[in-house]
Amino acid sequence: MHHLTRRHALAGLGATGLASLAAACGGPSAPPATGGGDGAAPGALRWWDHFGGLQDLHDQWASDLGEKIGATIEHTYNEPSAATEALQLANQAEQLPDVYTALVGLPLPALVEAGWVHEITLSDEAKGRLPEGSFVEGLTQLDGKIYGLPAFTDKQYVACAWYNTEIAEAVGFEPPKSYDDLLAALAAIASHGELDPMTMALGVPGRMTEQIDDLAQAAGFPGYQGQRYDTGAFEYHHDAYITAIELYKEINDKGYLLPGSSGFQIPDARGRWAAGNIGFHMDGPYSPGAVRSLNPDMLPKMAVAGMPTPNGEDIVAARGARASDWVIGGSTQMAEQASQLIESFTQEDYQTELATAMDQPPILLDVVPGADVIEPYAWLVEDYAKRIFRAPQAIVRNIEVSAAEAKRATVTPELGNVVQGYLGGEIDDLKAALTDLSDANSEELDGAIEAAKEEGASVDRTDWEFPDWVAGEDYAY
Repeated sequence: MHHLTRRHALAGLGATGLASLAAACGGPSAPPATGGGDGAAPGALRWWDHFGGLQDLHDQWASDLGEKIGATIEHTYNEPSAATEALQLANQAEQLPDVYTALVGLPLPALVEAGWVHEITLSDEAKGRLPEGSFVEGLTQLDGKIYGLPAFTDKQYVACAWYNTEIAEAVGFEPPKSYDDLLAALAAIASHGELDPMTMALGVPGRMTEQIDDLAQAAGFPGYQGQRYDTGAFEYHHDAYITAIELYKEINDKGYLLPGSSGFQIPDARGRWAAGNIGFHMDGPYSPGAVRSLNPDMLPKMAVAGMPTPNGEDIVAARGARASDWVIGGSTQMAEQASQLIESFTQEDYQTELATAMDQPPILLDVVPGADVIEPYAWLVEDYAKRIFRAPQAIVRNIEVSAAEAKRATVTPELGNVVQGYLGGEIDDLKAALTDLSDANSEELDGAIEAAKEEGASVDRTDWEFPDWVAGEDYAY
């Protein structure tokens, strides 16, 4: 396992190192201009994000809100693959945007300490619009001061089985609930002879990690992202993970995937499915918004079966409280206007537009039924609200956990790399590879805890143990 610490990745590189890192990742090769993009107006409020499906909405929102608050707002979209590097470069050059999505991988206390973020001023009216418990110490606020806004709901999973209704009607299958149902539907499509059963973005380790984490939890793993809620132990080698990965292995080995899927990036897989000749595509709730931009004629043909479970069991999932979707740059000279922009994201009209965009579901789930969305999207969001419960989080119970999280390394190969290796034949013993992954993550967390303790933090492994956690219930501290 290779280890790259977050602190090294973000703070330990000089300007030359950051530029080299960004260039290697396909990001910008030099710090962005002070104006936040080519042609940005001097003195403009600079707003950056990475939400491809929201570009038109945010461009218009910037124009309309700018007139209301008396400021020029320059909205800049960064491709997701380049967004983190763009922020790193901007921070190194002391040119952080005034408002941005915090994709730099550090917990909120570390972002505040390092000067990445500025306090947000929100009116009581704005705070009152959001669901109770939206602002959580350590995730979006510190010492009662707000530093981040959650604009999307925590109630979502991304391993959704989207399918083409025309193909379902032609071939004859019902929305699959179990693994066997899904495999049977894929077999029926393959037997048809003129259609492809499925495609996935297998070339993206991060996406495979997300999907298998979700599938494993729905299959009975008592935790998330490989770590158990009850004991705090890492168990990527749990039977639920093996079961979920074996599903993808069987789909792959039986030839149900579109040729080339092993190397597909997200736009590749999604674009081919949107063309209309493939039965299934595993994707998140944001699939309809992205498909609309690729081929709007596909929207009426979209349906979703939710997330398959091994034997068709009802989904019981858990997610922690939402962290900061929007923050203000620590060096901003326009904190008041930046706060006004962020406050506007709590408005019902903005939240309704978010729903209409059919990207990630908005934090105000009640606006979805009244938004211009396709029925499968509305059904999925409603199902999320029923089946996803609030998970325990170590940082919420003990804020000093953030000191260890800031030092914790990203362990590679990650889960998605193991999935790729197993499907591709490079890994023969799946359980051994997953056990190694568990051990590497456990070792890394232990090391981060010890490093944090040496600097005075009061933290230990018991902070990740929640023996009173119960599946299917919101956790209360």
